[in-house]
Amino acid sequence: MVKGIAAIATVVLLSTTYAAAQERVIRECAEDVRAACGDVAPGGGAIRSCINSHLADFTQPCQAILTRAATVASECRGDIATLCGNVVPGEGRIEACLMAHHHSLSPGCIDLIGRTVGMGE
Repeated sequence: MVKGIAAIATVVLLSTTYAAAQERVIRECAEDVRAACGDVAPGGGAIRSCINSHLADFTQPCQAILTRAATVASECRGDIATLCGNVVPGEGRIEACLMAHHHSLSPGCIDLIGRTVGMGE
């Protein structure tokens, strides 16, 4: 379950604050996600769907972190598809791919990451 929570926030973690941001997501959201979606089997977007349907039930800090992660993922979707489309998700591979291509990220993606990574610490 903790790996699933960390995966949700992968795109947010595109800076030197990776470890701190990952710890914050796990700390703020682990109990919320476990309580709402602990019985959901991973795969096929089931956990993401469960989180989306229960987001209003989560604590405010967790809601804020997951909302920022979703916003960054949405803004950077094109960069992920273009630069990392052949990367299999999981185990930080997409984050590593984006870090390797940070110089090629779109201005909107870079701007949003700069404004959101590290917030709420």
